[in-house]
Amino acid sequence: MSKISLKYGEGVLDLTKSEKTIAVKLTPEADAAARASFGALPSPRGPEALGGFRLIDVESLPARTKDTLDRLRARGALVTRTQVYETSDDGVPFVPTGQIYLEFDETATDDELQQIIDEHRLEIVEARGAREFILQVTSSTADPVETATALQQSKAVKVAEPDLATPGVLKGFALPADDLLREQWHLRNTGKHRGTPVGFKQGADARVIDAWEHARTLGSPDVVVAVIDDGFDLEHLDLCGPGKIVAPADFSRNGHHPVPDPLGGDWHGTACAGVAVGNANGSGVVGAAPGCRLMPVRWGPDLSDTQIEKWFGWVTAQGASVVSCSWGAAAKVFPLSTRARRAIARCARRGRGGLGCVIVFAAGNENHNINDPPRSLDGFATHPDVIAVAACNSRDEKSSYSNYGREISVCAPSSGAGGWGITTTDVRGRFQRNGVWFEAGYSPGDYTHDFGGTSSACPLVAGICALLLSIKPQMTARQVRDVIQRSARRIGDPKLYSENERSVYYGHGCIDALNAVKALEA
Repeated sequence: MSKISLKYGEGVLDLTKSEKTIAVKLTPEADAAARASFGALPSPRGPEALGGFRLIDVESLPARTKDTLDRLRARGALVTRTQVYETSDDGVPFVPTGQIYLEFDETATDDELQQIIDEHRLEIVEARGAREFILQVTSSTADPVETATALQQSKAVKVAEPDLATPGVLKGFALPADDLLREQWHLRNTGKHRGTPVGFKQGADARVIDAWEHARTLGSPDVVVAVIDDGFDLEHLDLCGPGKIVAPADFSRNGHHPVPDPLGGDWHGTACAGVAVGNANGSGVVGAAPGCRLMPVRWGPDLSDTQIEKWFGWVTAQGASVVSCSWGAAAKVFPLSTRARRAIARCARRGRGGLGCVIVFAAGNENHNINDPPRSLDGFATHPDVIAVAACNSRDEKSSYSNYGREISVCAPSSGAGGWGITTTDVRGRFQRNGVWFEAGYSPGDYTHDFGGTSSACPLVAGICALLLSIKPQMTARQVRDVIQRSARRIGDPKLYSENERSVYYGHGCIDALNAVKALEA
């Protein structure tokens, strides 16, 4: 490997030429045909543009791409190519932009300055006084780093440093180190979890960890996710902490302490909350938007209009950004009344200061059509202002139980035949019934590995929506839905998608947090 050492700043910078990556760009004179060919080059791994150059992995270049580069060069040197450097074994690229900062010694004459600039075929971009210049390499100049190294050998030169472009990173951001994150395949499916590849398909996930890395955020505390459900273990380490809980409400007990009723088996809300916003605190699990806050709302005794108005009125008034609803009616046919329909619409259209609360509903787990009267009808999932979520499994297949229909917006990774369940928070502790002690929650301990259904798919989508609002808070609820729909990745048989790019089983496809985050940058 070729190494170069040059004086840089107040020390010495050791650069190693990358053997895997090159950087190319078109010159301003390139014609439309050349630009079209350049656009066909494969995307690189890592940053796509540094200093105006596009980074390309040499090892992955197919023969036809190499031919494309050769043709572009032959057509009047339309492509500028530069060496990529690294400063350590971390693989982070440094790309010379072509500019060199040159500062001459006070004793150098003007003729000496001009002679040195001419010798290296440099173009003057900017003068900063009589002795300081920003220079640009030309087609006759050697590599900018090598040129700067040669310039440093001159007694007339005080400083000669190439301008190096490298990716930035927000200080303070780091991926969560929670010990169960590796079990949360729905955030990043490596193809092998829990000691086996069986039941897993690499990439069959929601691309959440990729989205964190790209956006450099785990979510903002300004974004609040309301989870309307049966009860919440608010002392669970993954659901508590300073400022984590916002406006808790209990419409079963008419209070503000929505804890589970152990005799009623109220484990569901705790599991859903963990999927959406579980803390990144170094242990346990992580939600899709761990930096966002939680508004836990324990639902009332029934699905009456009065109750529905209370729940959605509360989350709207208390400033929820996203509302996660992993529930529906017990009846196969449940149309919404005018009151219930309007209560949801008010929340979706007037909440969040008029931008609208993003409302997410689970499609249900009966493997039937959510809008096929008189056999079945789910008025919640078919409401025009909500995001209806179906489920797919750890192999990118339709979850066997998942409801379906033309109103499905997207599907999201969850449990299902042939696949695995979801790891999330669980109600802790023990309780006594008829003199016998039982473990609270779905599983012994603080976590369960077997949560699932569209109940888990729904808060996963809700958490991703919260992540998007953390990045672009002025989006309307409708805009959030549009982003996740158009950025979803298609799974299953392509023939299942209609002309409007929608499938009754998968909606617009599996939610893709990374694509959604990138869509915000467009």
